[in-house]
Amino acid sequence: MSGRPGWVTRRLVYGLPGWMTAMAYLFLLAPIVILVAFSFNEARSTVVFTGFTLDWYREVFADRNIARALRVSLIVAAASAGLATLIGALAAVAITRRRFPGRTLLATGLAAPLVLPEIVLGVGLLVFMSFSGIRLGYGSMIVGHVLVTIPFATLIIRAAAASLDPRIEDAAADLGADEWQTFTRVTLPQLAPAIFAAFLLSATLSFDNLVMSTFTSGVGTTTLPLRIYSMLKLGITPEINALGALMVVANIGIVLIVMGRYLPLMLNKPRPVEPERKN
Repeated sequence: MSGRPGWVTRRLVYGLPGWMTAMAYLFLLAPIVILVAFSFNEARSTVVFTGFTLDWYREVFADRNIARALRVSLIVAAASAGLATLIGALAAVAITRRRFPGRTLLATGLAAPLVLPEIVLGVGLLVFMSFSGIRLGYGSMIVGHVLVTIPFATLIIRAAAASLDPRIEDAAADLGADEWQTFTRVTLPQLAPAIFAAFLLSATLSFDNLVMSTFTSGVGTTTLPLRIYSMLKLGITPEINALGALMVVANIGIVLIVMGRYLPLMLNKPRPVEPERKN
């Protein structure tokens, strides 16, 4: 007859998920902490910390090539995210709210880039651009980034559209609203958080993209990831660490802005009133 597990055993069993989660976060965040720490290293060494300095950040801000690459990345990310979100929103509403021939084929085609290797998409798009005589530049990069980001935007907005109550739209139609008024005044406001989230995710994926940018970039359209990759060929330097630290701070700032905008709305969401129970 086996006895009950002891206090130590229960603590270990119940605390195992928490310890595993903490170790996973430590494994993921330790390289970022090291990168930020060595961005302040006085020497060019990325192994031994010799002293504190801000010179590498000054070099990053003074580097015109980095500034030019950052501008290209921001332009491409904003344009591709806007197009991907627009196409994804229209496609998501059509798939969830309409019944038409080829509906399943459309949904499958929009999700196809998720399962196809990105290098295959990049090579195929490059071959198509060369065959069509299209010059590589901003246009080719935006098209390539839309191809990569549109599945994520569609899936996010489609999930939100599928959770909407169709009775609200029916009520708007009963009150005399046409389809356009129902979409702009009823459906679209409810999808606004999902659309904003899809735009941010698409912009982030486009900004960090390296594979598709390698095949679709032209002269004068070097993105920031491509610039960092070219700098890495000469070895890891504190300047690269400083640039990476600035990107980490920017990403944290975006997350805080999003949380500050939508977290209060989620926390203050009114709860449904429960009917009173009769004794």
